[in-house]
This record gives sequence, structure tokens and C-alpha cells, in this order.
Amino acid sequence: MLTFRTLCRVLCLCLLPATAAFADSGHQKTDVITLYNGDRITGEIKSMRQGLLQLSTDALGTVSIEWQEIARLDSKYNYQIRVTSGERFYGELKTGERPGEMAIVDLYGTHKLEYLEIVEVQPIEDRLQDRFEAYLSAGYSYTKASSVAQTTFNTDLSYEDQQSRNSLGARTTVTQTEEDDSQSSKIDLVRQEWSRDRASAFRGYYGNYESNDELGVDYRLSVGAGLGRFFIDTYQTRLTGGAGLQVLTEEGSEEGSRQSVEAFFAVGYDFWRFDSPEADVSLNFGLYPSLTESGRVRGSTDLRLRWEIISDLYWDITAYGSYDNQADTDRNTDYGVTTGLGWSY
Repeated sequence: MLTFRTLCRVLCLCLLPATAAFADSGHQKTDVITLYNGDRITGEIKSMRQGLLQLSTDALGTVSIEWQEIARLDSKYNYQIRVTSGERFYGELKTGERPGEMAIVDLYGTHKLEYLEIVEVQPIEDRLQDRFEAYLSAGYSYTKASSVAQTTFNTDLSYEDQQSRNSLGARTTVTQTEEDDSQSSKIDLVRQEWSRDRASAFRGYYGNYESNDELGVDYRLSVGAGLGRFFIDTYQTRLTGGAGLQVLTEEGSEEGSRQSVEAFFAVGYDFWRFDSPEADVSLNFGLYPSLTESGRVRGSTDLRLRWEIISDLYWDITAYGSYDNQADTDRNTDYGVTTGLGWSY
């Protein structure tokens, strides 16, 4: 069974390589952002993701600016630009001929882009911590009438460079009652790789650890690979899908050890809203029909809704569901819903 102490050790090991490189410096704060209302802000462009441009300034610290409010960017540095088709451009950023348009100059010439077709902007000279994202949340609930207490910890870590995105997601839920205690834990490791020639498609590599007392799973380990695609990818919405094969080994409370090969089909949906309060929604669904165990089908669902209370501090709702029609107990479904506070870096 995965304990909270073990989970913390895993997360710390993942964070150590990133923190070692945080001393690198970014470029000078000479970028100029012009808004449609005429306001101009000078600073250092850190990134634009999920519809928000992060600008580091001397007077205001780091400010978030809604992408659709920006009329013009002026910068002398090189950037990676990703557009809705999935294509990526690497070069010098130039202002467009009119508001809401920019140009990227690279080895292949000048490419004119509309702001609203741009999904991501990333400085090529970027520091490691600017490519690293972390979200940590914790929640606790207690119902006196049923004497049920539930504690949940959630973690999302990611790092993206020009050719790949690497992420770690972890969840631990501990439920305590007068009669018994139970725990459900899950860790997902994902690496997505893409190329310029097939910008909207990616290769995926996956690793998973899971334990679930309700379904009689002492532990389950799986590794797999497959292909995926960005079906929708804008500054407000992202829809991805993928399919592939994975092998798994597991230890059950009744049937003991068993190994199998599964196909998997995965869908992910993300949506960001910038009106006050700022919010985002993330939904992931996976289906796993077994190829070696006749008739066995598993499924999983993870949902997160979060609202920003103050800068980088969120109130969130998380929900999960797990299904196994050949579980090691008389139950084949487990689910949970929790609320808590989260912090984003």
C-alpha cells in the first residue's frame, strides 16, 4: 500500500532536479505589452499558456494578462510559438501590420499569425523553473452523523520543452470510519513527444501505480505506449485523445498475483475561464479492455474544478471513479468527491 510518506518521497525526488537549476537567469525586462485600451506594460515575458500571458515587471511583480486583451507585443528575443493546428514556430517575434497580428521570423521566412490562433508562447532562452509547473492541494472532511472522515492529497507536476511534455499526477485518499479505514492511491507518469512534421499528433509513454482497498487491489503497476492527437487546442480549450497497449502486474487481496496485457483508450478535456473568479476544468477518462483475460474491462475517471481565491491560491473540487468488472472483492466500483485548498507554482 502506498503511504503518504512514500508519496512525499517520490514527489521530492521529482522536484530535486528542477530546483537545482533554478539559479539560471532570464532575459532583460524590455518586452512591451500594449493592450487594446491603450495601456502599455514593460517587463519580461515568462510564458503564455491557458489563455494568460505571464509578465514579470519591476514595479508590479509578475502579472497575468488575458491573451485576448493584448493588441501588440514588442520583444527582441526568440520564442517558441504553438498554434491551434499544433504547428510550432521557433524564431524572432515581430509586431504585425495591425493590432491582433504578429510575425515570426525563422530560417524559413516570415510567418504571420493571428493572436487568437496562438495557443502557447515560450521564450527559447527560458529558465527551467519557467517551464516547470506544480499544483498541490489538500482537503479534509468529517461527517459527525456517520463518523466518516476523509483526507485527500493531490499533486500535479509538469515540465514542457520544445519536443515533449512530461507530467506526474498523484492522488491519495484516506477514508476513516468507526469500523474500518481504507485508502486509495494513484500515481500517473506521462511523456508526450511530438515532431514538427506531425505537429498535432504525439507519441505517448505511460506508467501507473495504483492501490485501492475498496476494489481489493494491494498494488497495480502498468507501463505502456501509444499514439495521441490534439483534436482541439486553443488558448481556452484543449481536447486530446489517445490509444495504445500496456502491460500490467497486480497483487489482489483474494486472487493474488496476475499479469495481463490491455488496450487503452484515453480522452482528456481542459477548459479555462478568465472572468472573475478565474476557473479551470480538467476531465480525464480511460478505458482498458484486457487482451489476455477474457471479458475483463477496467475504467477510470478523474475530474478537477478549481477557482482562484487570491493569486496562486485555489479552492478546488476533485472527483475520481474506478471500475473493474473482475475486481478482487464483491465491489467493482469505487468513487470519491472531495473539496480543498490548492496552491499553484
